[in-house]
Amino acid sequence: MKSFYRLLVCLSGYSIFPLLHSLFGVSPSLAAEKVVVRYGLFEQSIPVADIRNYGETQKVSDDLQSILGHLSPEEKEKLQDALQVKMSLDIVALDKLVNTQTGKQILYFVSQAIARRDQASIPALRAAIILGAKSPEGLGLLTFLEAYPSNELVIDVSKISRLVGMADSSSGSTNTPPKDNVTSSPLGKIALQYQTIAAQDKQFSGCLFGDSVSAELGNTLGRGTFNFGLNGLSTISLLEQLKTLIPTKVKCEKAIIAVGGNDAWYGISNELFSKNLQEAIALVRTMGTKEVFLIPAFYSTAEVSSNPTVAAPNSRVEQINTLINQIGETEKVPVATAGVAPLYENNVLKKDFTNDGDHLNTEGLKIYRQALLQILGK
Repeated sequence: MKSFYRLLVCLSGYSIFPLLHSLFGVSPSLAAEKVVVRYGLFEQSIPVADIRNYGETQKVSDDLQSILGHLSPEEKEKLQDALQVKMSLDIVALDKLVNTQTGKQILYFVSQAIARRDQASIPALRAAIILGAKSPEGLGLLTFLEAYPSNELVIDVSKISRLVGMADSSSGSTNTPPKDNVTSSPLGKIALQYQTIAAQDKQFSGCLFGDSVSAELGNTLGRGTFNFGLNGLSTISLLEQLKTLIPTKVKCEKAIIAVGGNDAWYGISNELFSKNLQEAIALVRTMGTKEVFLIPAFYSTAEVSSNPTVAAPNSRVEQINTLINQIGETEKVPVATAGVAPLYENNVLKKDFTNDGDHLNTEGLKIYRQALLQILGK
C-alpha cells in the first residue's frame, strides 16, 4: 500500500507530469470513475469522486479508508499536499517534448504501471495528460484521473517499483553518498529539455532558479514569470542548466537564485560552492537580467538534519549561508533573508511548515511564495 501511495505522489509531482504529453485526438467522452489498485490477486477500487472529495474536504470514504489506513499521519499529509498540486504547463512545449527520444521512452515506461486489456495504454495516458493540462485547474493528480479516457484506471503495484526508483534517482541512494546528477539523470534531462523548449526566445519579468523546494511552487508566481527549479539541483547542475538555457535566448528581467541546501548535502567544498555561485550570477547577468537576488539555503528540522541520508546538517547549511552572504556583498546582490525567516526558529525548520522535515508543506510554501512575490513586485 505504501508503494501505491508513493506512485500517487510521483504522479502528482513536478518530475513526471512535465515529461508526459502529446496532442492525441482521443475523445474525452470517457473519464475514469474509479482507480483500481492491483497487487497480485488483491484489488481495491476507489471512486475518483472520493479522492477529489478527500482532497477538497479531507473527508474519507470507506473505500479510501482501506488505503489510508496503511499510511502514517505524515504520509497522509503528504498525499493531501500532492492532491493540491495544479500545474500550468506550456502545451506547445510539451507537444514538442514528447516527440523527443527521451520523452517517448519515459512515456512508455510510465505506461507499464497502468494495466489495460487493450494496447492503448500510451494513447490513454497521453490523452489524460493533455486533457488534464487543458482543464481550468491545470494539470494535477485529480485532473489527470478525471481526464483518463476509460471507466477505470488500473494501477499494477507490482510493476511500479522501477518507476518509483527512477523518480527518486536524483536524490541518490541510502547506500551511497548523495551527488549532483541532475543533468545526467533521465528525469533531469527531460525536465531541462522541457525548460529549453518552453523558454525559447521568451522574455520573462522574473525567473526562479532553485532546487526541489522551489520546484514545488510550480508556475504560481504570476504571468510573465518562469520557475526553472529542478529537483536535486546544486550549483554544479545550476551552471549546466544556465549554459543550456542561454543559447535559447531567454531573457529574465529579474532573477532569483535559491540554492545551497544540496551543495551542503553533497559535500561540495566552500571554495567550489563560492566559485560556482559567482559564475552562476555572471551567467544570469548575460540573460538581460537587471536585478539578481539570492535566497538563503533552506534548513531542515532538527531530526532530519541529523540524518545524512536525507539532508545536510543544519550546521553545514549555516556555513553555506555565510558564504551566500559574503558572495552577495562581493557581487552587490541582495540576499532576501527576511521573507523566509518565518519558516525557521534558531536556523531550524519549524515542524508546522513541513511534512518530511526537509521540504515545505502547503503552509510553508505560502510563506516562501509570498517572499518571492515581494521580490518580484507582484
